This record gives sequence, C-alpha cells and structure tokens, in this order.
Amino acid sequence: MAFETWEDGLGETRPLGEREQLLNHLHARRGLITMQVLHVRGRLDPAQVRRALAWLQTQHPILRAHIRYGKIVWRPLPPFAYRRRWFDTEGTPEIPVRVVEDPDPDAWRKVLADDMHTPIRKGTRPRLRTTLVRQSPDAEINHIVICADHATLDAQSANMLARRLLEFLADPAVAQHDSSLHTALPPPIEAGLPSRPASGKKSGSREETTYTPAIRLPRQKIRGRKKETRVLERHLGPTSTATLADALKANRTTLHGAVTAAFLLAIRERYRLDVMTLLTTVDLRRLSTLALPPETYGCYVDILRTEHPITDDFWATARDVSFKLIATLAKDWESAAIMKFPDWEVYRHEVGPTLRNHRRLDGLAVTTAGESGLGTSYGPYTLEDVTRAVSLDMFGPSLFVIANERLGSLDLSVGYAATAMSDEEARWLTDNAVARLECQR
Repeated sequence: MAFETWEDGLGETRPLGEREQLLNHLHARRGLITMQVLHVRGRLDPAQVRRALAWLQTQHPILRAHIRYGKIVWRPLPPFAYRRRWFDTEGTPEIPVRVVEDPDPDAWRKVLADDMHTPIRKGTRPRLRTTLVRQSPDAEINHIVICADHATLDAQSANMLARRLLEFLADPAVAQHDSSLHTALPPPIEAGLPSRPASGKKSGSREETTYTPAIRLPRQKIRGRKKETRVLERHLGPTSTATLADALKANRTTLHGAVTAAFLLAIRERYRLDVMTLLTTVDLRRLSTLALPPETYGCYVDILRTEHPITDDFWATARDVSFKLIATLAKDWESAAIMKFPDWEVYRHEVGPTLRNHRRLDGLAVTTAGESGLGTSYGPYTLEDVTRAVSLDMFGPSLFVIANERLGSLDLSVGYAATAMSDEEARWLTDNAVARLECQR
C-alpha cells in the first residue's frame, strides 16, 4: 500500500534544509546512520508492529516522506557537486518490517551492526526501516531494531517514536484516541533560527574567529577487523543516579558536563592528554523562533566543537564543559558548528589527520538526550531496555556517548568503530568513566 493521497488528495513536498541535505548525503555513504533497539518482553506479532508503524505514518508526514532528487548543485570545494533534495510524501510505501528468527539470543547485535553499515536505498522508500528479531514465533523476548536516516529523526524524535509505538502495541484504541494529527511536513532547522552575522565573523568587526582543529586520540594499530560500529551499554541505577543528581546541584553543573568529564578524565588517565576537543550534539528547538508542536518529528540538532583542558579535578572539568557550551551557544554557535558542508579551512586542518587516524575526527562526542519519556509496562509488553547508536565506521569520533534518563536511571550507549579502537580499549575507557560517575558525591 502506498500513501498516495494525504491532504485534499495531494501529496506534500519541500526542499531539505542545509543540515538535512548534509545528513542525507552522509547517510548514503554510511555516515551517522541512527539506530534504536527496543528490547521488549512479551509475544509480539509482526503484523502488530506493521499496524503500529502504519498508524504513526498517518500522524507524522516526515515518516511518510521519501527523498526526491533534483538538479545538480555545484560548489568550488569537495564534494564539487551534489543533487538538490526534496521531501515528498506522494507515493511513499509503508515502513517495511523484516522478521529475523535466530536461536542465538544475541542475534539482534548482528542485525544492529549490519543495519548501521547499510544505508536506506534511494527511491520512494520511507527514511525508516525496522527489523523484528526473535528466537522463534513464540519467543518472550523481542528486539525491534529501528534504522533511520538522521535527516528525519534526532534523539528526541526517536524517543517519541519509540514511546508512541509501544503505546499503540499496548492498546491501539487508546493510542489513537490520544493522538494529535500533524498534517504538514515540519520545517527545517534553518527556517526558525535567529539571523547571525556571517559565520566566522564578529558582529561589527572584521576579526575572524579562530578555527578549532580536532584533537584525536593516539592512533591504534588494528588489523583485520570488520568495518562495523560496536556498542557498549552501561546503566546507573536509580540510587546512583539520584546521588549524582544531588552532586550536580551542589557543584553547579549539568549532567552533560558530568558525563563528559568522566570520559575526559578516563582519556587523560589512559593517554596522558591534557586537552581534548569535544563534539556535543545540541538540540536547537529551544533556539528556534518557530512555534513547533510538542511532538514534532524531524532533525533539529547541530553538532558543536569545543576545546577543554583536562585536570584531575572532576567537577572543575564538568563545569568547564557546561560553561563553554553555554557560552558558545550564546556567542555564535554557528562558528563552532560542524554540521555543514566543509570549507577550505576544514579541509586544510582535518583531511590529513583524519585519513592518518582511521578516519577519526575528535576523540570524543557526547549526546545527552534528557528524559526519554519511556516507561516499563505497556499492556502485555514490558520494555526491558533500549540500545541507541549511530554509525561510525565510515568516519566519526573515537567514542560516541549517548546518555538518556529513564525512570530515574541513567542509560549510556557508547559506540566506537571496530577498525579504529579495540574492544578492550573501548571497554576500559567506558568502565573507567562509569566508575567515576558512580563514585561522585
């Protein structure tokens, strides 16, 4: 079934914004493919998942949009040409649901790794696909693997998608009764951002902002490894999370600052580095002048680079991370943003070091997505856990940390490229950082 008519018998279309263009361009090259795995207890029929996703498509135009390619855009820098892209809702089929049955209880990890390495193909396909992984049709544990083009979903959207999907599975009648229909494609980030002076310039001045090159972790010798992104999962329980929250208030900093400080201090202990650049995913909804509905699916994030000294003082490092991020947002976040087609300054500083270091950018990236809104009990189903990741095997930081709060606990998903970092190294850094978070008072 194709969604051929939506509003007054007509499909809807709009051009992708600059960041959406870049994310879709990267997606086709296996870059920043976004993933979420819902680990659900309870016998689950694939037809139920298909009905839930089909209903969600009726609610959110971005889920029923495919990408249409237009004229060639030429630029003086690589990539020298790319196709102009448009979101189009007419003729988009339903979100596909594949079923994988495998007696291995960890089969979902292979599906996750394969999906992160496999872009959604071009054409009229929706920019989301799902796989239901189970050991048998009567299995009590099911894994719903969701793969998305980052141009259409960010962390907040992915959490909303998961929540509404599970609510529909719990009780379709209640979910549909409580729903609010979104009839128009959401606007791109750029449509509501405040106007800024030209990037790299201070208002009223010709002085240029100094470019901040990436600082990378020491290059590791990794031989014969498959190109894939691997994920480690760690959890802080309610007691440890509540203790950490009290410490954050006492030390006047944020959860993002603390999570980042923990990994920076682990990096300092391991590699003796006294300074590190950091990539932070920033939700731009709060900077937008658009009156977006509370549940607006789409991608409203940018990635900012900041530089931080690392000392043995955990809380001083955490405050430095928080302060510099806030100051960067207040001053001119566009000068620190990396989600844009690169200019000569980027190529001059980054191409050589990136190629020499297994296509690694900065040593660390951190996303703190806040409270996920996900519960545990959904009718006959129990959400046991959630795994989140983005693909890093094409390029990216050495470690990509995603932090979500759920039911008073803190969930961490730590991704890394198998060709750039050993499993032992990634595990040591992650466990060291988590231990630091658990011991803070």
